[in-house]
Amino acid sequence: MTRRTDIEGLRAVAVLLVLLFHAGVPGMDGGYVGVDVFFVLSGFLITSLMVAEREETGRISLSGFYARRIRRILPMSSLVAVATLGAALVWLEPLRLRGLATDVLASAGFSSNLVFAHRGADYLQSSLPPSPLQHFWSLAVEEQFYVVWPALVILVLLGVPRGRTGVVRVRIGVLSASVTAASFAVCMALMGQNQVWAFYRPQARAFELAAGALLAVLPATGSSLLRRFEAASSWAGLAVIVACAFIFDESTRFPGPAALVPVVATMAVLRGGMSAGWSADAVLRPRPAQWLGSRSYSAYLWHWPVLVISASVAGRGLTLTEGLACVAFSLLLSELSWRFVENPVRAVRSFTGLRPFALGLSLLLVVAGSGLLARANPPRLETGPAATTPGLPSATTVAPSDSSAGTVTTVAPPAPVLPRDGTPVQPVVEALYVSRVPSNLQPSLGGALGDMPTIYNDDCHAGFGVTEPKDCVFGDPASTTVVGLYGDSHAAEWFPAFEKVAIKNKWRLITYTKRGCPPVDIEVYSKVLGKVYKECGPWRENTIEKMRTDGVKVVFVAAFERLLDATSRIPIWQKPWRDGLRGTFDTLRGAGITPVLVEDTPYPDQDVPTCLSRNRTTVTGCNIPVGVAFRPDLAEMRDDFEAEGTAVLRTRHWFCTATLCPVIVGNLLVYRDDNHMTVSYAQWIASQLDADIVPFVDWYSRTS
Repeated sequence: MTRRTDIEGLRAVAVLLVLLFHAGVPGMDGGYVGVDVFFVLSGFLITSLMVAEREETGRISLSGFYARRIRRILPMSSLVAVATLGAALVWLEPLRLRGLATDVLASAGFSSNLVFAHRGADYLQSSLPPSPLQHFWSLAVEEQFYVVWPALVILVLLGVPRGRTGVVRVRIGVLSASVTAASFAVCMALMGQNQVWAFYRPQARAFELAAGALLAVLPATGSSLLRRFEAASSWAGLAVIVACAFIFDESTRFPGPAALVPVVATMAVLRGGMSAGWSADAVLRPRPAQWLGSRSYSAYLWHWPVLVISASVAGRGLTLTEGLACVAFSLLLSELSWRFVENPVRAVRSFTGLRPFALGLSLLLVVAGSGLLARANPPRLETGPAATTPGLPSATTVAPSDSSAGTVTTVAPPAPVLPRDGTPVQPVVEALYVSRVPSNLQPSLGGALGDMPTIYNDDCHAGFGVTEPKDCVFGDPASTTVVGLYGDSHAAEWFPAFEKVAIKNKWRLITYTKRGCPPVDIEVYSKVLGKVYKECGPWRENTIEKMRTDGVKVVFVAAFERLLDATSRIPIWQKPWRDGLRGTFDTLRGAGITPVLVEDTPYPDQDVPTCLSRNRTTVTGCNIPVGVAFRPDLAEMRDDFEAEGTAVLRTRHWFCTATLCPVIVGNLLVYRDDNHMTVSYAQWIASQLDADIVPFVDWYSRTS
């Protein structure tokens, strides 16, 4: 049997890796593998206890199993959940409280992993700041495993008489191996579709716990040579676990095959602990390791809320020193909670019968009640007086007359060009002096995330798996002036403005947009999918062909300029953008379509509604420096394209002055998240868009 010192020592290693990783220690980018070590340990321990109980008593008590789990898990998790919510009410950005209240409820329902999976897989929410209870996902995975695993073990042991130890271990071993194989197959299948679900889904992570269960039923080694080999392999396993923390990083495809490395390494360390030889126990049994191991559960629970809430208080990412100080404080909390909560509850011998279940139900009701209370009482986010809707000069263009109604009174100038960089519009200049969030902000801070163009709800903005363009027509379907809007979500964000212009000028507007997919021939990596975005290429080919058959005359091409390169997983550099755009524009021109490159909207580099909820009376603290908002290398690229004769739609002066880009203009919120403008703002600047593009579109529509 593995020595207790090995278990506690491995727990210490696991939690230390996680703590140092989250504290931002350089080189520890793979410290997340500590969670995988915990999974293997959990599967090993609970299965070892069930096997021992079956061998001693001839049966496995489900009530006894769950009573032990309640005493082990719920007191601390409930304390941390409620304490985190209380601290968040004081120190966390108010806009994040509703999401946190949902996370508290999820922790009470053992479903945190599913909540975070949905959130992470949602393109619109994937960039939101992390929840202080994000780490509860791993507890939920374990708890969901505990619901199923004991019942499966009891089921496979039906009919096995008492005393047949070998049969018990063989049947559980076959079950463990089967679950390991099936779960890993699910994991691999999900990795090819959506890494977020592979990471959080219990069916995709069960192989790690089942691997520990398999180890628990393997017979002890009889050969002294094999025992020495196992002792040596335990050292190798420990070295591999630590090495993973330094070799793995966020670019590692995880879980997938990479997760097998820390899983097998942990099994090697545990197996070595069963050996009579000199194993890695030599470094796992010293007192500091045993101290941290015994408090690893408390340390894991406390450290993340401390780090996240501290970053919120600081209003920025924590420095290494600050991160380590937070870890030290979480260890202090761990010691206190271990002494006064965790250990006393586990040590009470009389805590039997229905008492553990009554305690568990009471704790869950307290946690759920706290979450419901917080959701029902959201904080007030808008504190300033009502602001007036900002005014803009009226568009100076004249809509073309309907030929059936009379004669055309305007003549478009020959080969018009789009305006160069303009003077910042006056409301944007005045917005630099806004200090308070107005009470009539449109949309409200709480409603900003849902303030999306209608093409999202109409299913006209293609999802990740789609390779065929949607058939979505707006404006005047019978018009011979056919305008396209082509690109990713940064094209879709312009739809409210283009729709207003199309309706006013009786154009037929057709949208060709897809989530996270640039309109240029560049292979990108999707953080939401956790893989190279292979569906983009076929979609682009099919889209340009559809533009040809749709009779598009002018197409506006827009993209998020910080999409990630498929290989390096950093924002794509100028040369690939330049080459990709040239190829796209050449293809479009070959199809008789005039392309217009749309300057990207400013990049706030933070979730704007969240920032404003923290700076309700100091709005200027959220305004964006122009140097952050725009990439100079791509500005240079646009200048070059314009010099070569490609039309470029300049938009910066609708958002920024020469130095800053305000986030509130009049009573309008400019950004709904960390990189998309709101529908309200897009509709407001429609008149400026109209003035700039109508002569250009009309001329090229008639001459192409």
